[in-house]
Amino acid sequence: MRLGSHNDVRLAAGNATAGETPAETMRRCAHAMLLRSSQVSAAISADVLSHVAGLTPNGSVQAIKAVHDSTDQNVGAIFATLAFGVPSDAAEPPTGTQDLLRHTVAGDGDVTTLLRAYRYGHSLLWEMWSAHVAEQVGEAPRLHEVLSMSSKHMFTFIDRSCERLVSDFQLLYGARSPARPTRSVGETLRDLLLDDTVVDEALASTVLRCDIGGYHVGLVLSPLAAGVDVRAVAGTLSTAAGAASGATLMVGDGTMWSWLTWPRRPGEDRLRRVHDTPAKDVVVGMGEPGRGRSGFARSHQQARDAERVTRLNRNVCGGVVRYRDVELAGALCGDVGRARRFAEDRLSTLISDDPTVERLRETLLVYLDNGCRQSRAAEVLHVHPKTVSYRLAQAQRLLGQPFAEHVLDVGAALTVAQALMGGRPHS
Repeated sequence: MRLGSHNDVRLAAGNATAGETPAETMRRCAHAMLLRSSQVSAAISADVLSHVAGLTPNGSVQAIKAVHDSTDQNVGAIFATLAFGVPSDAAEPPTGTQDLLRHTVAGDGDVTTLLRAYRYGHSLLWEMWSAHVAEQVGEAPRLHEVLSMSSKHMFTFIDRSCERLVSDFQLLYGARSPARPTRSVGETLRDLLLDDTVVDEALASTVLRCDIGGYHVGLVLSPLAAGVDVRAVAGTLSTAAGAASGATLMVGDGTMWSWLTWPRRPGEDRLRRVHDTPAKDVVVGMGEPGRGRSGFARSHQQARDAERVTRLNRNVCGGVVRYRDVELAGALCGDVGRARRFAEDRLSTLISDDPTVERLRETLLVYLDNGCRQSRAAEVLHVHPKTVSYRLAQAQRLLGQPFAEHVLDVGAALTVAQALMGGRPHS
């Protein structure tokens, strides 16, 4: 069953009441979900069983029941601690999880598989929870606070449960499985990004605390000023996206590599929320969604390209830039000097730094990008169609020739000018 089709677990709890604190809003939303936790856990159990191979190696009825019991107890415990304000580190991991561990090992399974199931189930739960909260909370600042508090609560609960699982496994079955080599986050990420390296994806998922088999969006966060906290920006972007999990790595000079991970392909609304999130004094290159190891690596490379192209701009400012919005500019600006000369040759006096001329370039590029439709360009630019018509006439005068006769050259030159001289791309 697909999680997105479970409309019956989206509850009508009403909007935030006047004077309600974010903590009270979180508890109210959690209480509503707690009332239907058995339905939520049933949906998650079915999904986990169909997507996590090796969780019930022998397929016995008892092992499958253990999955359902474990999920039901974990979901109930998470919602109950949220609803009643119980600290997540004060609750003991449910006994059902230990029963599932015994069934998994008895069928020659491994604790790594169980940990992967835990992460996958948590990502599904977070997806349902964040969607429910978004439906109940209309104010963006309150939504951010509620999701931030609940994310910390859930991750603490899951991390503590996973630590307990590993501890129990080592205590009871330590001699049964050969020890796996310990890998750091940096080493694991390096291996995943190299095409010719064999990677144990289950182990990599454990080290990074995200499911490598899921859907990923790469981010590269690069500070524009000293003292900027890129970690805080990364956390804000993760909350805005409703990502279930993610890996991060500081790579020097204050730059951070980050990945947002979901069990299912994120919808355009989630990606738009990431793109529209303010990032003061931080350039954020954002890749496109990709699945599995190859998608993980590809989206990261796209994020690096987006960050690189954005930094070519001499008027660079903070914000999130999607790869798809600068992909053409990146291809055209492989040789920056040559690209600049091309733009200067094709645009003539339309290449100056004058703010009025910059506005004319922007209008002409938006017009060309939208099928040469003045009405659509006016919508994108939030101006009257007559304003677009006037600007196009002025742009053509500065070009010295009809741009309609050289659409490809002019469009390419405008794209280069936008990348090198100013202005964020219009999505």
